[in-house]
Amino acid sequence: MPASGRGNSLELALKVSELRYRRLFETAQDGILILDANTGKIIDVNPFLLDLLDYPFEDMIGLQLWEIGLFEDIAANQAAFEKLRTEEYIRYENHPLRTKAGKQIQVEFVSNVYFVGSDKVIQCNIRDIRARAEFQAASKSHADTLELAARAREKVIAVFSHELRTPLAAISSMIDVLELGHGAVGMPDKRELPPLFDKSALAFIRRNVQGLVHLVTELLDFTHIADEASGLELVKVDAHEMIRLALKNLDSRKKGAGIGIDLRLQARHSHIRADSGKLEQILSNLIGNALKFTPKGGKISIVSRNEASGKLAIEVSDTGIGIPADALSRIFSPFEQGDSSIHRRYGGLGLGLSIARTLIKAHGGTLEGESEGSGQGAKFTARFKIDDSLSDLATQGPLQLESSPLPGAKTGVAKSINSANGKL
Repeated sequence: MPASGRGNSLELALKVSELRYRRLFETAQDGILILDANTGKIIDVNPFLLDLLDYPFEDMIGLQLWEIGLFEDIAANQAAFEKLRTEEYIRYENHPLRTKAGKQIQVEFVSNVYFVGSDKVIQCNIRDIRARAEFQAASKSHADTLELAARAREKVIAVFSHELRTPLAAISSMIDVLELGHGAVGMPDKRELPPLFDKSALAFIRRNVQGLVHLVTELLDFTHIADEASGLELVKVDAHEMIRLALKNLDSRKKGAGIGIDLRLQARHSHIRADSGKLEQILSNLIGNALKFTPKGGKISIVSRNEASGKLAIEVSDTGIGIPADALSRIFSPFEQGDSSIHRRYGGLGLGLSIARTLIKAHGGTLEGESEGSGQGAKFTARFKIDDSLSDLATQGPLQLESSPLPGAKTGVAKSINSANGKL
């Protein structure tokens, strides 16, 4: 081929190559920046990156790379730029770019140095990795959730095993003792054992069996709480009567506890729409919790009041062990008891407050807890919407336990509680 023909072909090939590159540059689905290798200023940018960062072409030309937010400061940018010029390659797996409006976008950033004719330029390929980052974050969150669930499961199994093993071992040991002298060959006749011993042993077994029944009931309540909450049978209920019932049901736990109970039913409107059985369970959980964590000589206050918002508030407060500030946010979570020492000292599964809050929420109410810290006692406030259809109660004064005993109950119940602390 004549020399002139070869020259024309090379010129044509160069033009075709430039056209092909320009089309790839403009249609690429990744961002591309072209920088002057000497100054580091942007001299070209493709449409994808302009759209990604919401910049007009003329506003981006002439900017330094750090001005669109790749590096924390100018010094870091200059150091990276010098590294790029020296090594002619740099890569960042996860770096933020900043849009014109200031929004950050996570990108993968790869830069290379090459020559265009006699000019040295830097090409930066930029890939939007927000979807990948979100997926990785979701995967990590899922993994963290699974790890947390595994730890929670192990904790539950450990707590439940301990709570079952302790009373069962006690019952088994007491049965072994009772078998002494009850027909075994070579052992004393039963009549030689003191009758009072048999009665105290049976009472010991009964207490432990009652503890097991409570444990299993609490666990079953938690297991079926969603079904029970959705199946509430709401009727007009006097919350004051339900407080009395809860106190009566807890009478055996109050005896010998040496804890004063201050009862002030001050709400003039105490009727709400509730499932009576579940409301009694809620109140028993709250009052029982206060009894459990209040030492001998302490006091529990149960107060009702009407709020301006149209709610009935029932407060159960105590002078017990209190709740650390860092535990307040998790005390309503299942199997939580403030700190690890609580279970060792007081036992239980840590389900009472979780069950109470779930049931209160199903009633359209709220449950809040507060405490000044360890040793400062705690207060739990349940709020329910008042059933204002019973307008005839508007003239009714505050109710007191001693003046309104349960139907069929002995009036001495209130007085016996009263005498323990001088007031009720």
